[in-house]
Amino acid sequence: MSSSPTRWIAMSSSLFLAGLAIASGGTGLLYAPVYVLAIAPGILLGRRLVTPPAAGSIVGGVVGYGLVQLALWLPIFLGQPSRLAFGGVWLLLAAVVVLVSRRVQRPVLTLPAWGAGDLRALALTLLLVPLVMTPPYRNLGAADGNGTRWYRAYFTADFVWHTALAGELGRYDVPPRNPYLASQDLHYYWTYFLLPSVVAHEIPPAFGDVQSVLKANAVLSAGLFMGMFFLFARSAVPSGTIAAAALGLGVLTASAEGTLVLEQLWRQGAPLRLVEDMNIDAITNWQFGGLRVDNVPRSLWYTPQHAFACALGLVAALTVATAGAAASNGAIWLAGTALGLATCFNPLLGGVFSLLYGLGVVVDHSRQPRLLTWLRHAQAAIPVALALGWAALNEVAEGAGSAVTIGFTGFARRNTTTSLLLSVGPMLIPALAGLWPWRHLPVQPLRVASIGTVLALLLMHFVTLSEASWVGFRAGQILLLMLPVLLARPLWALSRRRRWPAAALALLVLAAGLPTTIIDTYNAQDISNRRQGPGFHWTLPVRPAQQEAFAWVRANLPEHATLQMEPMLRGREHWSLIPTFAQRRMAAGLPISLLPMREYDTASSEVERLYRTADSREGWQLAHGRGIQYLYVDREDRAAYPEGVAKFQPPYFERIFQQEDVEIYKVL
Repeated sequence: MSSSPTRWIAMSSSLFLAGLAIASGGTGLLYAPVYVLAIAPGILLGRRLVTPPAAGSIVGGVVGYGLVQLALWLPIFLGQPSRLAFGGVWLLLAAVVVLVSRRVQRPVLTLPAWGAGDLRALALTLLLVPLVMTPPYRNLGAADGNGTRWYRAYFTADFVWHTALAGELGRYDVPPRNPYLASQDLHYYWTYFLLPSVVAHEIPPAFGDVQSVLKANAVLSAGLFMGMFFLFARSAVPSGTIAAAALGLGVLTASAEGTLVLEQLWRQGAPLRLVEDMNIDAITNWQFGGLRVDNVPRSLWYTPQHAFACALGLVAALTVATAGAAASNGAIWLAGTALGLATCFNPLLGGVFSLLYGLGVVVDHSRQPRLLTWLRHAQAAIPVALALGWAALNEVAEGAGSAVTIGFTGFARRNTTTSLLLSVGPMLIPALAGLWPWRHLPVQPLRVASIGTVLALLLMHFVTLSEASWVGFRAGQILLLMLPVLLARPLWALSRRRRWPAAALALLVLAAGLPTTIIDTYNAQDISNRRQGPGFHWTLPVRPAQQEAFAWVRANLPEHATLQMEPMLRGREHWSLIPTFAQRRMAAGLPISLLPMREYDTASSEVERLYRTADSREGWQLAHGRGIQYLYVDREDRAAYPEGVAKFQPPYFERIFQQEDVEIYKVL
């Protein structure tokens, strides 16, 4: 390796670690070696299975992260969670990987030859992670001079839920309980969160809190995601630089919504600062009532679990794009393992990428007999079937099937073309040129990306859940992974003789899409905006008195205790105050990040009555009826229920904590 790519890799690594430290504090730097050690068996295996070695490290890291989640799950499932057990299953995983690696005589997946330029392009691609993640994560939960911690919307929908989920997983119950309905099991795809949850639970408090660990895990996982994204784009063109350029445009310039809003404000003579009070990547819904597609930065900020499921799916997509129907049995099992892990992380995304893999095999015109080819590739379905069994065992998707609607309904019917062009038009329109059969470019990556694009468009427009935007978000993630592969083709063709035509196309895409990402990133990190938004404040506080109360709860109340707040009063703002910050379950809540259930409303109405009534005995009976052991009260409860709060006295209730206006009561 020449010194030039070495310097680029060193620079990229240094900036990446600096971004990690800024985003998650010293905890991030302490967590990084734990993360690398956790995925090390996968990296070892990947370097034996895939060449060139840098690509093998990325593929192996992605698969390794998936494998270590299942390894950590095993002692929890067996009812023997401990540091010794977790270390033991990691050693077992490492031993199995070493044995498998020794049996591998040659790589099972050979990617196009790499040069120094590819390593430089990869190094630059990885810098997109600190570029987009550091500003919002730096201010996520940041404290002001008074000690108040601030959380920006829409982290208040996802990150605060992930914090609560990590706390629940750290209790090691099988299956996990629902922290917003303690009497029921939790039905959610929690696989991605096992490693940070176990680490946060087992480490000394001086190492860092659960939120710092989650942020560090998201940044490091984003690095693997971006690396896998680069490999997939690189399969389409013989230039790492072009692949990185297409990928960068896909990450930074997918949406024209920001450009539209700026143009509207300019025409109206309105101040441009009005964009600070807009959900800029949801203008298709705000103005046109149509589908929303989250850009890639939002996937990394808000839903890293889904982004990582996509990274696993890309392992299979890369395999079928590179090896096609003629893939070896080893490559088929690599793809199948990745698809199985993707299914464990998110059954919908795992299923879509499995379909993409299968169709990619079907459309490849291999010289092998077609029936024999299909039978060989059916091996990839074995890990997927096992993953579906694992998901059923752990009830991660229980009840989701009844929430699915098939048909051209909901947001998809409203201003369909306008919404699609605004959401992904800057990438979609030039990517269509990639469908041209350029002579010197491989055809199979084109087929795979085209199939993925069609699947994503069909999914987002013809499948919905009871939460109307969820499927559109997931389908949008897939779509934005496919379009850069298509865009890379015309960029490469235009750059063959002169560079300026490709540069001109890239500048046009930047002009159309970059404003959205700039506005979105600024807003995501802007915790100084305390103004009212659409049904919630743009930035939400957790006051010092509340923080002291929650720290006291974590230190003094049993891990499995039920601590209840009034769930209806706080609406969509502090809906997860207790599960997130006190890390304790509630008997009733109204979670905005889970599928709606009637029982949430029923239980919450009973708790609202518990707080409202002035009758101590009635309140005590309601608390016992729901299994509530402790009650949380602050100034919002006193303002809403002055007589109701006054009843929390002996012989039915006992105050066990007070700090300013915040009190904790024990139900006697």
